[in-house]
Amino acid sequence: WSFFWIYNVKDKRDEVVKLFLNFAFGTVFVLIAALFLLRGGFPEMNGLIGAVYIGIFEMGVTFVLWLKALSLAKTTAHVSTLIYFVPFLSLIIIHLSVGEEILITTIIGLVFIIAGVLIQYYKGRNKIGQIR
Repeated sequence: WSFFWIYNVKDKRDEVVKLFLNFAFGTVFVLIAALFLLRGGFPEMNGLIGAVYIGIFEMGVTFVLWLKALSLAKTTAHVSTLIYFVPFLSLIIIHLSVGEEILITTIIGLVFIIAGVLIQYYKGRNKIGQIR
């Protein structure tokens, strides 16, 4: 794993190309492993559709958008704090699309997260006059 990260840092190809190649080779390896582990059986279609959805939208597109956001931001801190809001945005989408119940504890957690992000934002501004 450490060799992977070391060589990945030294690899000067486009980040999206590297990401695509990692996913492509990972898919091949997973398919080979599945053939051996399933003893020649074929997975159910619902499972395959779910895996394709997760691979494309929850992994592929989101990683590309994340890389783009990191390249456009002045610092990684600008983008890194956004990751705290993603679970709540997902919960809202799930609530609107399939009716998932949003509990009061979830709202309390969101208030704490927003407060933490605001504290970090304003503390950083007061120290050096700008966001770190």
